[in-house]
Amino acid sequence: MNILLLTTHLNKGGIAFYTVNLAKHLKAKGENVLVSSAGGDLEEVLEEYGVTHIKLDVKTKSEFGPKTIKATPKLITLVRDRGIDLIHAQTRVTQVMSEVASRVTGIPYVTTCHGFFNYKRLSRRIFPCWGKRVVAISKAVEDHLTEQLKVSSEIIRQVYNGIDLSPYKDENLTKDRTLAEALGIGEDAFVVGSVGRLSSVKGYKYLIEAFNDFSENMQKGRLLLVGEGPEEKALKEQVEQLGLKDKVIITPGEKQINKYLSLMDVFCLSSIHEGLGLSLIEAMAAGKACIASDIGGLSELIESEKDGLLVKPASSEELEKAILLLAEDENLRMRLSGNARKKSTAFSIEDSVERTLSVYREAV
Repeated sequence: MNILLLTTHLNKGGIAFYTVNLAKHLKAKGENVLVSSAGGDLEEVLEEYGVTHIKLDVKTKSEFGPKTIKATPKLITLVRDRGIDLIHAQTRVTQVMSEVASRVTGIPYVTTCHGFFNYKRLSRRIFPCWGKRVVAISKAVEDHLTEQLKVSSEIIRQVYNGIDLSPYKDENLTKDRTLAEALGIGEDAFVVGSVGRLSSVKGYKYLIEAFNDFSENMQKGRLLLVGEGPEEKALKEQVEQLGLKDKVIITPGEKQINKYLSLMDVFCLSSIHEGLGLSLIEAMAAGKACIASDIGGLSELIESEKDGLLVKPASSEELEKAILLLAEDENLRMRLSGNARKKSTAFSIEDSVERTLSVYREAV
């Protein structure tokens, strides 16, 4: 099958990681897969795995803007010239482009819904553009599609995102002391951490507030935030105002994520909205005691007090209480981390890709 994965860009973020991981594992299964986008940081990963990337200047949020209109005829040409059998669109802009390309060429397309959308937008009602099948990355997203966006349940297939479990074998779970020293984290530090795009939806300002209160009781506490994004400046200013410069590390994460996770005693995903949360699955696979907001797909991943703790979103007080509880109760921390690691094995990238291939086969 000739498959085209279409997204707006490949800069670091959930959709870009999803697209690249899907592409390289489809390639490993012997599928002929192409990726088309405006490009970005993760292009080199595609090259490493021999996946062809074709640039289309579609880095825009306007589904009917000049970039979208200009790129759509190029997409149609690409589909025809490359003998594409199926288009898989990842964003609203590429959904609209795929709808037009599909009507012109007769080639089917599917979409993935990665999160939650403004269902009151008139353009979504008039031009839904969901394709032959819609992949929902969690049950919460599936419910959003059927209840708010009125997508027929007959075309929705719920497929959890998966991760590569190989970096989380027993021998890879020890702390990376070289990285810890480079980041200025001492051997006796108690590290609270998170991984993700530095955007307002991740709720990091509440995590920093919670850590500020926690660090008053735990002088050796450190907060490690791994990621990049539009909120970086505001978060660093917040850290400065709270006098936490010596205790909070914000780093873009140049190494493999498992290296950073190895330094954490507790992982927190303080999101306000979240379709699923790949970084949470990775933290669970790394054997971390996890705290997450009780929202969306996160509450599907964690059963509170069994394999993690769920807290009210946008509440620094609840976050601080949960962090303090895990810091003071090592037995609880170890029990949650062990159960989390066992649960993570159900979210392998191999299973996710195979189920996505089944969706493709239905669509064509």
